Formats: sequence, C-alpha cells, structure tokens
Amino acid sequence: MELENAYRNLSKADLQHVLLACEQLHCIDESASFLHHCFTIMKQTIGHVHHSEELYALDPFALTALENPTISPEWINIFNLHVKDHPYVERMLSDEKHHLEAIQQEPTLEAFKQSALYNEFYTKVHGQNLLWMAFRDRNELLSCVYLRETEYSDNELAMLHLIQPHMESAWRNWKRTRSLKQEVDLLKKSIFQSEEEEAKVARIRKMLESLTSRQRDVVELVAAGKDNQQIADELKISVLTVKKHLQTIFQSMDVQHRTELAAKWHQAHSVSLYQPNDD
Repeated sequence: MELENAYRNLSKADLQHVLLACEQLHCIDESASFLHHCFTIMKQTIGHVHHSEELYALDPFALTALENPTISPEWINIFNLHVKDHPYVERMLSDEKHHLEAIQQEPTLEAFKQSALYNEFYTKVHGQNLLWMAFRDRNELLSCVYLRETEYSDNELAMLHLIQPHMESAWRNWKRTRSLKQEVDLLKKSIFQSEEEEAKVARIRKMLESLTSRQRDVVELVAAGKDNQQIADELKISVLTVKKHLQTIFQSMDVQHRTELAAKWHQAHSVSLYQPNDD
C-alpha cells in the first residue's frame, strides 16, 4: 500500500527522470556493456553513493561480469567470497519473476545482519540502506544493487518499479542487438575474404588467358603432375620446346617453379566466380 501511495506522490520531475531513463535504455550504445548503461541510467534517476551491477550464470551459479566504478576492488573480492550469504540468492535461482525490493523490508534482515557478507562488506561500504533490482533471461540473471548512507524513499522505490520492466526489455534488446551485430561482422568479414579471394583468382585466370593455347596445355599438364618428358610425349613436342614454354609461362604467371605454377592453376579452377545474370 505504501508503494502504491508513492506512485501517486511522484512529482512531475520524478516522472521526467523515469521517462528519460526509459528513453535512454532504448537507445543503447552496443560498444559499452549493459552493466555500464545501468550505472549511467540509474545515476540520473536516483541519488546513490555506491552501486554494484553483476551478471550471473545460474546453472551453475557463477558471477560472469561485474561493473563497479564506485567500489574498490578489495571490497569486491570480499563480496564475491561471501555472495552466497545474500538472502536474495535463493530467490535469484528461482523461476519466479523478480521485483524491486528494499532489504529493510525483508523478513530475513535480522539473519542477514548476522552474515559475513553484511558485516564484512555492506557495513564497510555504508551499504545498510540498499535497493536491489534483478531480472532473468534464460540462464542469465542481471542483478543491480544501489546503496547509500541514507534510506531510500518510497518515491525512489516507486521510480525503480516504473523503470524495471523497461530495463528488463532493454537488456534483452541489447543482447539481441549485440548478437546480431556480431553475426553481421562475421558475415562482412566472410564477404570481404570472399571478394578478396575472387579478385585474386580473377587475376590468375586473366594471366592464364593471356597464354597461348599450347602454353595453357603445358600448364594443365604441369598441374596434373606430369614431368617434362611426359608433357613432351603427350603434346608430341620436344622436351626442349617444353622447357622454352615453361620459361615463358613462369615469367607471364609470375612464378619461380612448377609447384607454384600448379598451385595457381588449381586455385584458378577451384573458385567459381560470380557471373551476373544478363536477364
């Protein structure tokens, strides 16, 4: 009931903060992490001293990403050591929909105050007053914690309730956009490599086309693994003539030996170049 009243008590400025945050969440720069975006958005929406944004894999339960610009690394190490003491861990691992809460309102608060996590971490970073927001997408759970020395108001709780579904939607959209961008980048790389390969093959084919018919016959037989005598016998020419043809071919094809010549011939005949349809 208090939270419902807080919704009605939100000022126009409060609602503008919410609308601004929601708008920014839908215009996310994929070059930065979503955890970073959370910090940027929430900093404008509510005042806070510290924040912690974490990404968990749920099966098995493990912290996979962390964004903590305002808490020093030594405190994060302590938090990670005792994270399973947190009263929300069991809830995070459940399939139930997560809602914004204040830790002060939880019946488990007294037990939590006895935990190492509370005494070794939260009290050291002035985290007795805490807001927590989390949302789940399949095997991932994004957990956002905001804490400060003074208690959060009902209006701030209400604002976070307004933002939560937009944050959840934006997170999923950001992951989908990032995944699509990675696929497009791979496709572009593949296309670039294909175009480069085709250009190289086109140059080799042009070199082959510049040879005489008899020289192309010699190249084909070299590519088939024939020696000079076998080429001479098949084409009914002398070995000396074969050697003269090869000397001219090496120069025209810009190769140093018959192995390199054979490789170029196979390369020219292993890639189908795109031919535009005249229809």
